[in-house]
Amino acid sequence: MKLHKSLKLFIAVLVASPLSFIVGNEILANHLSERFEYEVTSDNLIACGGGGGGKSPAAKAAKKAQQARAKITFKKRQLSKLAAEGESTAELEAEIAELEALLEE
Repeated sequence: MKLHKSLKLFIAVLVASPLSFIVGNEILANHLSERFEYEVTSDNLIACGGGGGGKSPAAKAAKKAQQARAKITFKKRQLSKLAAEGESTAELEAEIAELEALLEE
């Protein structure tokens, strides 16, 4: 009986190992069709320039506006500190006015 089981196992290994090299070790995983679909779609993405990835002009403008708002709040904090110390705030006021003009666009 042991000889019969070992003979079956040997024949299975003898058939499965070359077949697994041909198919690419996909016999046991059982997702050959999914891998094929993935390769086809990834090839299409590469052919189309990598699938895009750039930001839209509206998203870029929104990011610039958000950065300008952050700069304005930082400059206003600096302005209040300098005003409390009694130093000149003309430069900061000009920078804040410039950033606010940029935001209005």
